[in-house]
Amino acid sequence: MPNTLILVAGPSGAGKDSIINACRPLLASDARIYFARRVVTRDAQSPGERLVSVPAFEKLKAEGGLAFDWAAHGLMYGLPREELLPDGMVQVIIASVSRIVIPAISAQYPSHVVFINASDSHIRERLHLRDREMSNDIEERLSRKVLLPEDVPMTTIQNDGTLAEAATQFRTTIFRFTTEV
Repeated sequence: MPNTLILVAGPSGAGKDSIINACRPLLASDARIYFARRVVTRDAQSPGERLVSVPAFEKLKAEGGLAFDWAAHGLMYGLPREELLPDGMVQVIIASVSRIVIPAISAQYPSHVVFINASDSHIRERLHLRDREMSNDIEERLSRKVLLPEDVPMTTIQNDGTLAEAATQFRTTIFRFTTEV
């Protein structure tokens, strides 16, 4: 089975990183599944990210080290080429990406989008708890709409319940793309 790239996307505050991080330890020992680490020019690190300075990011991009890159909310993000070429028996690569790069990625890789969404009230509450944005920035994020390509297969997870419920849905989706080895 060829690698399938699972593109995890959705609005800020929908819970993408929380769901991925809840599943990471449960799936870490499964050689069929690989969590790609993106590079980001952010101060606070998440397990799925490698922090780099702006000059280091620009150098990595100029040297062709990024398969895809994008800017969002004043930060630069990238998906290193090496993260899309894992060793071993990997069948599924999971990558958290912006909705704006899904068309470019899916044009080059067999992809499936897992769109994490939540109600505006849940997103607003999560963004306030994160304490990284001002109230007007939160409202701007809530009003941001990005159309997703219709030709890319997609599973939507409505993350208004518990993290455990959303993580179970995510794992179930991931396992649809694996076969016994």
